[in-house]
Amino acid sequence: MGINDNLIEDYRSVITNTILSDETIVRVLANDEENQNDDEFDYDSACESLLWKHLVPQQYIPDTITKTGSYILYDVAENVIYSRGSNKGTYTELTLYFWVLTHRDMPTYKGRLRNDILSRELKKLFSETDGLGIARNHLISNELYNTQNIKYLGRLLIFRITDWSDKVRGLTNEK
Repeated sequence: MGINDNLIEDYRSVITNTILSDETIVRVLANDEENQNDDEFDYDSACESLLWKHLVPQQYIPDTITKTGSYILYDVAENVIYSRGSNKGTYTELTLYFWVLTHRDMPTYKGRLRNDILSRELKKLFSETDGLGIARNHLISNELYNTQNIKYLGRLLIFRITDWSDKVRGLTNEK
């Protein structure tokens, strides 16, 4: 058990809150087959209902689809980098993955492609910023994603998180 035991869990929460702070993302995700009326949009209620329904902090695509709409799935990979000849990790490198999925029966939102809107907003939130409060985020890929489910169109965004330190979390590397 070391200093970064809860690193992924800690940052999952930060990522979720960052995504839910973007009104455009919340509106697009909340606008599914049941919520078509944008005039009655309740931001706080939408944020509460999205988690684990349209915003999922892991890569999970169910086999059975019962609702249309858009989804953002995300996960974090952690790699500890060791210096030559050392048995202590020099630094931890994180990779942040976003899978943006939209049901083929609802590809657009207000005349624009949902996947494009969501990808653009994620890039604004996470690319070349320190918006997570942990480091610099660098977009390294924005590609088509084959969901293996013909009902969904997808994109995969990958960010590398670099130049960060534990001082942001109130930790030191003295252990």
